Amino acid sequence: MNGSIRRRGKGTYELTIDLGKDSSGRRQRKFVNVKGTRKEADRKLRELAAAVDSGTALDLSKVNLSEFLERWMTDYVSTNTAPSTQDGYGFIVRCHLIPHLGNIPLKKLQPAHLQEYYAKALATGRRDGKGGLSARTVKHHHRVLSEALSHAVKWGVLSRNVAQMTDPPRPSRKEIIILPPSEIDRLIDAFEGTDYYALVYTALYTGMRRGELLGLRWCDVDLPLATISVTQSLQRLYGGEFSVREPKSSHSRRLIPMPPSLAILLRSHKEH
Repeated sequence: MNGSIRRRGKGTYELTIDLGKDSSGRRQRKFVNVKGTRKEADRKLRELAAAVDSGTALDLSKVNLSEFLERWMTDYVSTNTAPSTQDGYGFIVRCHLIPHLGNIPLKKLQPAHLQEYYAKALATGRRDGKGGLSARTVKHHHRVLSEALSHAVKWGVLSRNVAQMTDPPRPSRKEIIILPPSEIDRLIDAFEGTDYYALVYTALYTGMRRGELLGLRWCDVDLPLATISVTQSLQRLYGGEFSVREPKSSHSRRLIPMPPSLAILLRSHKEH
């Protein structure tokens, strides 16, 4: 069996396992992302190689939650989601779910296990040991785990999704704070003369998200018609790499009109 290791970023490695060819002659490969040292990546590769050679790598009936989540990340998340989503899921799975729930056999996972995890995460879930995670963050952990377990049901490994039988924390609604005109003027004055002036001005007068602003190209800006087309966004992954992706929905892909002052500013900025 052949395998290889590719460094993706600082402390992040991608393992590739060659599983041979299927009945139609197509080559099959298994991809696993590992966070840690090169030595840890080498050890994980040897473990996967031994599992594949013994035929146990494809048997999900007796695995623990850790092994299933890694398989789900490889077989589903890596091929069906955007790079930024893969990175976010990988962080939640490997830094939170696996350390606290990973040793539980998948078929013995109960709603009580998850309720206990949610309570501990709210109280002491921060990785730096300085308190708990927010209710919004813990609910996101719940959603990721529930999505993974729904695939276990779909694949015939489980008969039910125990995450759907729990009560995750309910985040409180935060009121959106809108800057009054006087504060907008103060913010613009503070950035005038800096490299970020055009970026901040554009953000204030379009309402675009950070990733959308950082993904802007001049081909997206129509100065004669005073419009901006949102067609992509720039996302930073946990490993330090960057990824450009298309908007998630048709609502995110949109045409934004510019006020005259912004059109004049961007024309000057382009000439500069």
